[in-house]
Amino acid sequence: MFMFETLGVPLTHQKVVPGNTITSLSSNCYKYQQWRIDFDAGTDAIAAGDWIVGATSAAVANVVSITISTGAWGDDDVVGYLIVDSLVGTFADNEKLKVAADATCADVKANTSPVVTAIPYAGDYLYKGVDAKAALVVVYANTALVGLTGGKPDQTALIGTPMVANSSYICRNIEEIKNFKCVDYASGSASILQVTYFF
Repeated sequence: MFMFETLGVPLTHQKVVPGNTITSLSSNCYKYQQWRIDFDAGTDAIAAGDWIVGATSAAVANVVSITISTGAWGDDDVVGYLIVDSLVGTFADNEKLKVAADATCADVKANTSPVVTAIPYAGDYLYKGVDAKAALVVVYANTALVGLTGGKPDQTALIGTPMVANSSYICRNIEEIKNFKCVDYASGSASILQVTYFF
């Protein structure tokens, strides 16, 4: 039986929906970094461990911690910031943050002009700037076509390795992680990959 403990500590996660666009894995996930996102307003509390999604941008991040400066969640006047990791995408100024189906959690607040809302967290924390030692790639839905050596997979010429739903692959070092690319096996087949990074 394979033990995941040999891969390292699972710290970050990424969902990849490549469609017809050749997609690489995100450096915001495979190089460990925490980010600060300022927020205000909101009636439902966000908790450490929650996944936040931008209602308009579809940016995604995992909440590491929450700091409230003033106000309270229930009063809709809460102001503070989140420390997040697994950041994929760019949150937009004043967009709603969703947790699961709840779209009333908080509003993103721009911390610099015009709408830069996520900045690298300057504090000290474990694994800061460390590259992942391994990545577990699982195809969640529909067949994906992947390139494992840095070359681009090609739908038309069927260049690459097909990964069917429920199959997995382990990238065992940072070079394999950086070289990994994926695309839908066939145009419009809507593949979904889930990637867990180990440090």
